[in-house]
Amino acid sequence: MTWKEQQELKRIKASERWLWQPRFYGADTELVVFPGPYNVGIANLGYQFLLSRLLQLNKSFDRFFIDPRLPSATSLDTERSLLDYGRWDVTLPFEENLLELIKLLMKLDIPLEASARDYPVLNAGGAMALINPELVSFIADEVFVGEADEEWPEKRNRAEHKVAKNFGVHSVVTSSQSVFRDTMLIEIARGCMWSCKFCFYRQAYGAIRFVPKERVLNTMATLKKQGFEKVGFVAANVSDVPWLKDILNYGKDLGMRVSVSSLAVETLSQEVMRLLRTLGVQQLTLAVEHGDEKVRKQLGKPFSDEDLINTLKAAEALGYRGVKLYFINGITPDWRFNAESASKLLSHIRKAVKMSIKVSASVFVPKPGTAMKEEAFPSEQLIDMERKMLLSNSAGISFAFEPYWEAQKEFVMSRLSPEDLPTFVSILNEKGERKAIQFFSEKYSN
Repeated sequence: MTWKEQQELKRIKASERWLWQPRFYGADTELVVFPGPYNVGIANLGYQFLLSRLLQLNKSFDRFFIDPRLPSATSLDTERSLLDYGRWDVTLPFEENLLELIKLLMKLDIPLEASARDYPVLNAGGAMALINPELVSFIADEVFVGEADEEWPEKRNRAEHKVAKNFGVHSVVTSSQSVFRDTMLIEIARGCMWSCKFCFYRQAYGAIRFVPKERVLNTMATLKKQGFEKVGFVAANVSDVPWLKDILNYGKDLGMRVSVSSLAVETLSQEVMRLLRTLGVQQLTLAVEHGDEKVRKQLGKPFSDEDLINTLKAAEALGYRGVKLYFINGITPDWRFNAESASKLLSHIRKAVKMSIKVSASVFVPKPGTAMKEEAFPSEQLIDMERKMLLSNSAGISFAFEPYWEAQKEFVMSRLSPEDLPTFVSILNEKGERKAIQFFSEKYSN
C-alpha cells in the first residue's frame, strides 16, 4: 500500500459516521464488496442494506470498494488482503459494477466461473441479477434474485423474483465523501406508479408500494436523536408518495435538512415545493426525457409542455434558483427531431423563467426486460449529431452529457453471455477494455 493510499484510507474512515457501532474483527468476518468507487457505493441503498443486516445480526464484516484512490486488493476497514476472506457479499446495482467485478477477479487470478472456483464464495444480488441473470449466475456461487429482505443472509440463494413484504431501507453510515455528503438516506417507496417503456425499474420492483409513514417518522426521529442533521428521501419519484408533505413537515419540526431524489411533474404540488424550499432545497430535479409531448406520452411520461412550464413558474415564485432536467438522447431514431423538439421546449422554458436551467442527457440503452428491449442501440455518430444541434440551438442552457462510452458499457454488460465471456476476457487482456466493449457493442447491435 502506498503512502497516498494510506492517507486516503485514513481520510475516508475519519469522514464516516455510523448509526450503529460496527464490528470489523471476528471469526465470522465476511467481505462486503461494492464493485465501484467509495463515494457512489456508500450512497447506494442496496449496499447499505447488506451492512444493516450484518449489523442487526451482530456479524463481523469488512468492506471493499473498487476505487482508484484506494488499494486495489486490500480491504477498507482492516487493511487485509481480499484473499483472506472466504466469502464475499457483492451488490451489483448497475452494469458498470458487473464489469468491475469481472476485472477484479481477473486481476486476482480468481476463476470467473463459479463451478471452477473453490475460494472465495461469491454471494451476489442487485438489479443485475435481473437484467443479466445468466451471466451473474455463471460468475456467482449464490445469487439472491429479487428484493433482499430478512431472508438474507440466512438464505443466500434465491432464484425466484419476489418482492419484499417488509421493506424500507435506510443508511447506517454516511460520509462527507459520499456523493450525498453527510446525508442519511431513507427509502420511502419502492416500485413505480408509471410504466415508462425504456425503464427497467418497474420491471424489477413492480407497482409502487409505500414504506409505512410511521416507520419513516420513527427513522427520522432516531437519526435526529443520534445527531444526524440531514436526510435524503429516496423513491422512483418522491412526489408520488401521498404523505410526502407529512414527513417534510416532520423534518421541519425536527430542524433537519432534507434532500430528495427525482420528482414527477404530474404529482408535484405547490405545497410540496414550498415545504422543500423551506427545508433548504434550492433546485428541482425533473425527468423530461423528450421534448415532444406525443413522444413523451408514448414513452410513459404524460405531462404536457404547459404542465412543465407552469410547475417551473411556480417553483421560481417560491424562490427556487434552478432546475435540473433529465433528457435521453437517441430515444427515437430521428436525431434531428429529437434535438429540435428538445431545443424548442428548452427555449420556451428559458423565456418563461429566469432560474438557471441544467440539462443532464444520457444515451438511450435498450434494456432487456423493458418494452423497448428490441429497439436499436443508437450509434455514436447519431448521438453526436443530435447533441451538436441541441447545443447550437439552446443558448443559456447548461448541458452535461453522459459519455457515449459509458452507454456502450451499459449496453454490452446487460447482454454479455457466459458463452461470449471467454472472448470478452481475451480481448480485454490483449487490447483493453474499450476494444472489448466496442467489439461486443457492434456484435449485439447487428
